[in-house]
Amino acid sequence: MKTFRIQNSNKKIIMKKIILLLFILAGITMSAQQNKGVWDNWQKTSCYGKISFRLMYVGKNGEQFKWKVQFRNDYSELISFNYHVTDKLGDYNLTTHRKALEAGRTSPEIELFTEEEDIYLLVDKVSLSPYPQDLIDCDNK
Repeated sequence: MKTFRIQNSNKKIIMKKIILLLFILAGITMSAQQNKGVWDNWQKTSCYGKISFRLMYVGKNGEQFKWKVQFRNDYSELISFNYHVTDKLGDYNLTTHRKALEAGRTSPEIELFTEEEDIYLLVDKVSLSPYPQDLIDCDNK
């Protein structure tokens, strides 16, 4: 039966690699935690340049991921719109709501829950009234 011995220089190299790997893993974990509880920057919706939103990752609640969203209306009048929330890109059937928002206002925080860590928002059916009538066309070219 053969036995193998690791020489001291090899031990040092292995230890350095392990320590470096631990620092990298700690950095990844810390950067993910830094975004928890912090609002993202405002983003314009993909179709309507005067409707913006921002997200905040709150944390995991049991088996679900908890988020908060706010909308901002940069139109000069009241608008209403549908927003769809999902955790799978292209599958907008998780949540659909209609929101009315006064001119120049920001909505209160809205809590959202997803099964996956990702979240996607789609805004559509925008109207310059509190009702889904006389819908306006997409204004981002």
